[in-house]
Amino acid sequence: MPIPRKSYDEMIARSEAEHRAARGETVRDLLKTCGHMAFWVLAGWSFIGLSAHITNETLGWILYWAGFAVWIPGVLFSLLAAYRRGEKRGDW
Repeated sequence: MPIPRKSYDEMIARSEAEHRAARGETVRDLLKTCGHMAFWVLAGWSFIGLSAHITNETLGWILYWAGFAVWIPGVLFSLLAAYRRGEKRGDW
């Protein structure tokens, strides 16, 4: 027995609205992830930049490696968190 046209049109409209809402949530999450990654990159670069202006060589090297210790794991954990949230939503 075929589905009545009115019910079919309502199902299509509801499905399209749910798809738009899900797509919007995905885009917002990816933009949030880009913001987090930019924060971690800038935080790491600020340590590295500060290490270039320090006159104490030992403190400069400590700040230099601290910049990498902030930058790389911060970006990595931001990406992993985004992937985990996408898995929960069913994006991929």
